[in-house]
Amino acid sequence: MCGGGGGYTPPPPPEPDPRIEEQAKEKRARERRVALNEKARLKDEAFEVAVQNAYGMKNRRSLLSASSRKGGEGFNVDAGLMSKTTLGA
Repeated sequence: MCGGGGGYTPPPPPEPDPRIEEQAKEKRARERRVALNEKARLKDEAFEVAVQNAYGMKNRRSLLSASSRKGGEGFNVDAGLMSKTTLGA
């Protein structure tokens, strides 16, 4: 039977150098700032694309332009309702 003779325990690791710790902390903070700036830039770009898709003229036909087959017509208003000042409103 083996007795409970104490085995070898390695000595604890030496304390880290405070200068190295400080440099590592500054490096992590700098990388975090860069990542946050990049994230904010990408978020702004995504917002601009969303606004362009929502309010832009992509994939839509303008009722006022004459470039399409029925362009420029908009909607039909009876000639008796139209006037120069109201334009059918």
